[in-house]
Amino acid sequence: MDPLHTLIAAFNKGSLDVPANFLTPRTTYALNGRSYESILGGSPDDPLIRLLARGAAGYRTAAKALQYALQHPLVTVESLTEPDASGVRTVSIHVAGQLRDSKEPFSTDATLRLGCANGELTSVDVMCREHDLARIAASRLA
Repeated sequence: MDPLHTLIAAFNKGSLDVPANFLTPRTTYALNGRSYESILGGSPDDPLIRLLARGAAGYRTAAKALQYALQHPLVTVESLTEPDASGVRTVSIHVAGQLRDSKEPFSTDATLRLGCANGELTSVDVMCREHDLARIAASRLA
C-alpha cells in the first residue's frame, strides 16, 4: 500500500497532501464504530456533511485536528495485513507527539481497518482508546 505510506510520510512532515486517487469522495470514515458524519452532527444524506466528512476533505479535517493537538505528531506503521476475503486490510499504527495543552508526551496505538473494492479505498475505520481521544480533545481546546 504505497499510497498509505506516502500519506503517512506527508502527515509526519506536517503536510495535508493526499496521494492522487487514494481518497475519493466515496471514502467514508469511522472512529470507534461511529461514522464521521455522525461525529460532525449531521446526516450522511446531507450533501454538505458528505462533502466535509468523506474523501480527502474528511481526512484533512481529522489530520489537521491531530496535528494541532499533538504538536508535530509522528505516525508509524507497526503492521499491515493482506486483504481478507472482503477486501479489508488491518493496519496497526503508533501515534506519538506532545500534547499542546500540557506539553506532556503522548503515545498510543490504534488500529485502522481499510476497506477496499475495485482498487479504491472505500472506508477507513479507526479504533483507539477513548481515554486517548479525550486527551486529544482536551489538548485541542487549549
